[in-house]
Amino acid sequence: MNISNRLRRLRQKVIKKGLDGLVITKLPNVRYMSGFTGSEALILLTRDRFIFLTDFRYIEQAQGECKDLEIVERKRSPMKALGNLVKKQGLKVLGFESEALSFAQYAELKGLARKVIPVKGMVEEMREVKEEEEINRLKGAIKIAEEAFKKVLKGIRPGLTDKQIANRLEFDMKEAGAEGAAFNTICVVGERASQPHALPSGVAVRPGNSLLIDWGARWRLYNSDLTRVVFLNRITSQAKKIYRIVKKAQGLAIEKIREGVSAREVDLAARNYIESQGYGKNFGHGLGHGIGLEVHESPRLYKTNRRLLKAGMVVTVEPGIYVPQQGGVRIEDVVLVKRDGYEVLSHTPKALEAVLL
Repeated sequence: MNISNRLRRLRQKVIKKGLDGLVITKLPNVRYMSGFTGSEALILLTRDRFIFLTDFRYIEQAQGECKDLEIVERKRSPMKALGNLVKKQGLKVLGFESEALSFAQYAELKGLARKVIPVKGMVEEMREVKEEEEINRLKGAIKIAEEAFKKVLKGIRPGLTDKQIANRLEFDMKEAGAEGAAFNTICVVGERASQPHALPSGVAVRPGNSLLIDWGARWRLYNSDLTRVVFLNRITSQAKKIYRIVKKAQGLAIEKIREGVSAREVDLAARNYIESQGYGKNFGHGLGHGIGLEVHESPRLYKTNRRLLKAGMVVTVEPGIYVPQQGGVRIEDVVLVKRDGYEVLSHTPKALEAVLL
């Protein structure tokens, strides 16, 4: 990870915006700009200093992880300690991450400089294009998730509940080296899959049930996010029809991915096909999202986003069809944008014969 280069690039952005300094409080952004793996810190980036502010618990850790920043221990509340630094540095115009600060924190912050200016997406935009090491970590998180899923599938049998399956999947990801699940595993049986983000409810699986599983692992701070639907013993003609539509829609969208194509074009490749098959009203969410230090980050793939994709971006592609009281199908993979195309980073089988258990 080239932290020093990131800091220099961000400093250029700060200067260009006319700021004397920028306060970074969103933890994924703090991690991106420092390499810190702890859970409490902020960064004050000025025109000539990179200051990492944390408390006693993390000083030794920060000294080992954050070689490119000046480590300062705070003995007061974060905002009061920050105030002392702002005063000593003589900062007049201070930027802050508007989406990461509580109102109470803002109330303290606004008195620290002559002018405080809300900033949105300054670090997040840098995070969109992944470095080689970030891509390797994403691949590692995907591999762990897929190995655990493959193991769990072998143990699925009638009578096992959706909660038990989700718990086993999360346990096996940790056993395989994950720091934890990237998010609360979605594992739902049959008709409950019509709710895209339903959580396990303790329902036992039976022959003839479908099972939608949306899961991911976090490894070295980076996340994976995958979805598959599997069918126990048999699959109805209606479910088979919907599954094939979703699978083809995903393939059409992935084929669109390359540098210079808009997020909108990728979304519409899947959405238009699903609509042509009569299920447009049953696909109500965006096609996908960026993934990295956060499970959901920029860029977002949705039908009104004209943002152009860049090589090095990593996105999920996850079309779905959800029919109330009947069930749902979503297929999700992780895709790397390249200059001349794409690379699908996830490899869990999704052919119909592979998902019929």
